[in-house]
Amino acid sequence: MELNKTQKEMLDGKKGSGARKAMEILVAYGECYNAERLIPITSVHMAGNFPVLLDEGIEWLEDLAQDGTKVSVYTTKNPEMFDFEEAEELRIPKIYQVRQKKIDTALRSLGVTLTYSCHHYLVGNVPRFGDHIAWASSGSQVFANSVIGARSNRDGDHVALAAAITGAIPEWGLHLVENRKGEMLIDVGPLNLDEYDPADYKALGWYLGKMVGMKIPVFVNLPPDMQIEEVKGLLYTLTVTGATGLVHLVGVTPEAPTLEAAFGGAPPSSPEIIASQDKVDKAYIEISSSSDENVDLVIFGCPQCSIQEVQEISNMLEGKKLHPETQLWICTSAWVKTLCKRMGLLDKLGSSGARVVADVGAADGPHLYLREQGIRVIAMNSARGSYYAHNLFGMDTWFGSTRECVQTAISGKWKGTR
Repeated sequence: MELNKTQKEMLDGKKGSGARKAMEILVAYGECYNAERLIPITSVHMAGNFPVLLDEGIEWLEDLAQDGTKVSVYTTKNPEMFDFEEAEELRIPKIYQVRQKKIDTALRSLGVTLTYSCHHYLVGNVPRFGDHIAWASSGSQVFANSVIGARSNRDGDHVALAAAITGAIPEWGLHLVENRKGEMLIDVGPLNLDEYDPADYKALGWYLGKMVGMKIPVFVNLPPDMQIEEVKGLLYTLTVTGATGLVHLVGVTPEAPTLEAAFGGAPPSSPEIIASQDKVDKAYIEISSSSDENVDLVIFGCPQCSIQEVQEISNMLEGKKLHPETQLWICTSAWVKTLCKRMGLLDKLGSSGARVVADVGAADGPHLYLREQGIRVIAMNSARGSYYAHNLFGMDTWFGSTRECVQTAISGKWKGTR
């Protein structure tokens, strides 16, 4: 790759060992994809939680931070394993508290902004249309490409942090305009989308993701008033069963105001996929992995819950109590939890038995210690969260709508599709 003077100095170690290690990663990464150069970026987001890093990853972070290395662009961080302010109340094992503290200390030293949120575009990390970024969270990465019109590949954590330190990323893939054209036309016209809620869009994304793979799909006949939770439901799930990094939602995606624009002027004459409701219905069954109707935990927040979602859950729980053997967690950012306290939602939810936990995502971290506490069967309104909880941590899962999950928490038994 062609490197400028500053980048060569980094690679030669003249800017410190951390910058040299970061540049070595980016050069190797760029050469893998035949990138010709590095391009400047405006922001970075990394996962960086313990289930991703493990002990070796923590050692790598500490090694990077030890010589004063700092990130050079705004960099934010995904959720962690537990709510820092409730570690003792949640009975978090000391071994996880120590590990999370090590991650926190190393990232703080590197200059990473510790948002502990997968909704970082709602808490300050907001790129502009056309910005080049390096986001290592596949859900928010596809959102940035498809809704904001920023440009990022599905970068891994090591690459993202290396980009944060150097302020640059190899120019390949979705950073190039010619690689952002649609490759597959999907018609969702036969579906009764007026009756869809976010869970239905997640089931739709689950079934279509397996057919999309790594291609860039173009969706037509979506409702013009599609709500943001529905957009997220579709996009965040497409990246679980599929590996796409960009989705053109005609009329929503900035680069796809029309079908012709989505395909770069040459759309196909007919759709490659025509969505069918029976496949969506089948996806509901596939996403769930449990056969035990007794549910230990209902958990919301993959991605983390917005204040609107917390209000929705609170309204559904008003005047009701959870089943004594079923917990309900609402995972969100510290910012939203603070807002919940201000609005009286913490007390309202607490009176029903529900818990709001900050800095946590429902997909991964908490299942490490929840299994140790006897939690086996969980229900959630996230297809993405269900996939990770089952396949990475062995939890038995039920997937359904927000209302079905709340009803389950009240009855103690699964109330959705089975």
